[in-house]
Amino acid sequence: MLSSRGCIFVLIWAYSQVAQAYTKFEPECTNPKEAVNFVSSPPTRGTLDILWSSLFTIFACTWSVLHLNVPQQRVNRDPGILGDLKWGIKTVLSKTKWMLYTVLAPEVLLLYAVARLVSAWEQHPEIKAFADADRVPWTLAHTTFADMGGFVVRGRSDRIGGVSPGSEMPTAPIQTQVNESDPISDYANEWYILDLKTIRRLRSEGHITLPCILKAEIDDHSKGDTFTKVIAATQIIWTIANAITRACRGLAISQLEVSVVAFAVCALLIYASYWYSPKDVSVPITFLQWRGPVPSTIAKIIVKGVVSTRPKRYVGVKTGQAPFRNTFAYDNKSRLDVYTLFWGAFFFGGPHLLAWNFTFPTPAERIIWRATSLYLDKVAFCEGAQVAVYGILAHALALEWDSRTERYNKDSEKESK
Repeated sequence: MLSSRGCIFVLIWAYSQVAQAYTKFEPECTNPKEAVNFVSSPPTRGTLDILWSSLFTIFACTWSVLHLNVPQQRVNRDPGILGDLKWGIKTVLSKTKWMLYTVLAPEVLLLYAVARLVSAWEQHPEIKAFADADRVPWTLAHTTFADMGGFVVRGRSDRIGGVSPGSEMPTAPIQTQVNESDPISDYANEWYILDLKTIRRLRSEGHITLPCILKAEIDDHSKGDTFTKVIAATQIIWTIANAITRACRGLAISQLEVSVVAFAVCALLIYASYWYSPKDVSVPITFLQWRGPVPSTIAKIIVKGVVSTRPKRYVGVKTGQAPFRNTFAYDNKSRLDVYTLFWGAFFFGGPHLLAWNFTFPTPAERIIWRATSLYLDKVAFCEGAQVAVYGILAHALALEWDSRTERYNKDSEKESK
C-alpha cells in the first residue's frame, strides 16, 4: 500500500513537469524614494516562498512528531571515531526511515501513536495503585516511558558505586542460587529491558517494589520539552489558519499547500497522542539494580515474557536486551485501532478533496488529482477493513488459546490429585 501510494505521487510530479512549458513571472516592485520605518510585504507570493514554507511544514509534520522507542544500546561496541560515526548514522537512518513512512502514510503513524496512548491508559491505573502502595511517584509519563523500553534492570556492574538510592533494589537482601544448567544464569550479571506487563507482573507477585524515579528525571532524558512541542504545533496551526483565511477571501491556494494542510491535521492529532511521551530518548533509566547478579526468578520472568510476546524482535540479539520495535500489536480488546486508522486516512485524504474544483495547469492534472484524492479516501475504508480482519483473527486465536490453557490447567490439577 505504501509503495503504490508513493508511486502515484511520483507519477503526478513527473507528469506536472512535462505537461506544460516552463513559464516565469517577474513581479515589479518599486523602492521607496526615502527612508521609511516599515515596508509591507508584497501582495504576491513567489514560488520559492510557497515551496520553502510548505517543505518546512511537511518536515515539522513528519520529523519533529516522531517519538521513537529507546534504540539499541551501544554498550562498549565499535569503539573509536568510526564507531561513533556508525552509530550516529544508524540513529539518523532510523528516524529518516520513519519520516519517509510518515510522508507516505501519516495515518499509520497516527495509529501507532493512539495505540501507544490507549495501551498506557489501560495499564496506568493498576501500576499507579502499586506506586501509591509503595509511596513513590508515578505519572502517565512513567507509563509511556516504560512502554517505550525506557526502563532496565541491571546486575553486576562497575556503575553500582554511583547509583542513587532511588535506583537500587529495596534494602531486603535477595539470595540468588545460580544453577549452571539454567540458561538464565548466563545473563544474570547483565541487564534487561522491562516493559509494562513485566513490571506489573513482578510487582503483583511481590518480587520487587517500585523505585522512586521522579518525572523530572524522565523529562531530563527527553529531547523535546513542552515549549518545543508548542512551537511546532503553533507553526502547524498557523499553516492551517493561513490556508483557511485564503480560502475565505477567495484567494488562490496551491495544491502543495492543500497537501500540507492534510499533513498538518494528522500531525496535530499525532502530537496530541504523544503529548505525555518523552521524545528522542537515547539511553534508558536504571529501574532497579542489584549489587550481585539479577535474581534467577526475576530474570526468568523477564526473558519468558519477551520471548513469548515479541519473539521476532530478538533474532540475533541477546534475549532481553533488544530494543522495542516502533510498532504495536493489534489489541483484541477494542476496535479503536480500526477507527483510528479509518479517521486518520480520512483526515489525510479529505483535504485533498477540497481542491476538487481548483484551477489546474492542464485538464489531465485535474483528472489525476481527483483520482488520487478518491484513492486516498478509498484507502481509509480498505485499511480499516484490513485491521478489522486482523482484530477478529487475533481475538479468535486468543479465545482458542485461553480455552486450551484452561483445559490444560484442569488436566494438570487432576493428575496432581
